[in-house]
Amino acid sequence: MINQSIQLSFRQVRALVEHTLLLFKELDQQLANRGYEPVLPDVVQTEHGLSIHQTKESAESLVPHFLTRTYVRQQEKTNQHGLLISVQYTHPLHERFDPVVLVGDVTFKQVKHAHKILSEKPWLLKYAAFESTIAQEFVADGTRYTTQPIEEIEELIVWGHPFTEMRDIDDVKRLVEEMISRHLEPGTT
Repeated sequence: MINQSIQLSFRQVRALVEHTLLLFKELDQQLANRGYEPVLPDVVQTEHGLSIHQTKESAESLVPHFLTRTYVRQQEKTNQHGLLISVQYTHPLHERFDPVVLVGDVTFKQVKHAHKILSEKPWLLKYAAFESTIAQEFVADGTRYTTQPIEEIEELIVWGHPFTEMRDIDDVKRLVEEMISRHLEPGTT
């Protein structure tokens, strides 16, 4: 029989994931109002497949380390840039880790790579923030860092905030403004 602390832990994990999905749902709406759409409308991405390998670290792979959504401008036949957002729950290189919201603004070297990268590489923000050349300096405090995590990318600007800062709609609206600020026409909001 499962004891009460394990039941509570499962409820807390479920609540964390549900809060993330609500954040993504609100981001979808706010970004749609600003002319963006999800690359994969019905999908929240992560790095794990359906299989869990049986090793002493199996428990680490039971829960996803992150969930990601990617966005491009609506009505554009080609997209030179995309927006990425991930909620990073844990990371194997960090023993003590508080969940963070990672944000990325990516510019592609060639437009033809945009959709493929945004739909097939959900780990880009995790890699950029915690495993690339900026990893030693990265702090999820809103500071922006620029990197080139893979060859097909011209530039990836990545920043983050503690997940606990996403408390209400106003916080999400501020996050959306941060995400799109480089792509607004001068004089618009």
